[in-house]
Amino acid sequence: MGLLREDIEYVIHSDSKGNIFGPISKAHAHLKGVRETLVHYSTWSMVYLVSEGKYGIQLKNPEKPDSVCAGKWDMGVAGHNCYVKENGIYRPMGFDETLVKEAKEEIGIRLEMCKSKQEFIQKIKLKPKQALGFIFDRFYHETQINKEWVGLGFVIVYDTQLHFEDNEVVDFKWLSPEALRRFLETNENYCSALPLAFEKAESFRRGIAKNLLSPGKSQYQKGAK
Repeated sequence: MGLLREDIEYVIHSDSKGNIFGPISKAHAHLKGVRETLVHYSTWSMVYLVSEGKYGIQLKNPEKPDSVCAGKWDMGVAGHNCYVKENGIYRPMGFDETLVKEAKEEIGIRLEMCKSKQEFIQKIKLKPKQALGFIFDRFYHETQINKEWVGLGFVIVYDTQLHFEDNEVVDFKWLSPEALRRFLETNENYCSALPLAFEKAESFRRGIAKNLLSPGKSQYQKGAK
């Protein structure tokens, strides 16, 4: 991989089971006719505000050169797994480090990642104000215009102080699970992956709901309607 150009962003080309073939330029991977054919890695996540029991969704910058999601509402944080150069050698980024990178760049959150569900639950209790992330699912996702091997994360935060650092995001709003369902039922201006990411995140959240105790509250957050 030493022949890769430093001025080009490369993403991970894989098969439908996540087996990595190697790097492919992001620009090439998104070409019409290629995007529908080749599989690439993507990191998704839903961001959950514990203090209010709400999910955060972002509005993509409409001026970005993205024919699929520009100007649409999308999941809390997401991005492609890229290749990074270390000691002269390129290596693919994992889901954990991609989520940390994207959370910082897109909404200004500094995440601490957890390697297991057990660790995630323990740190929720031990670090009640620390933004935490956990990749809770990995799966192949195919649509008419995209093929992705996805790592899906659940992110918890405790305040709404966000910073849009890389100009990818222009707005962000918080919705309860019920309000987000209504939003998806009554609107069309959202990225196609958002409903799937939300439903998977909700299933995961319900499984750990008793651990999402908001600081200063006497009862568990279940998501305000």
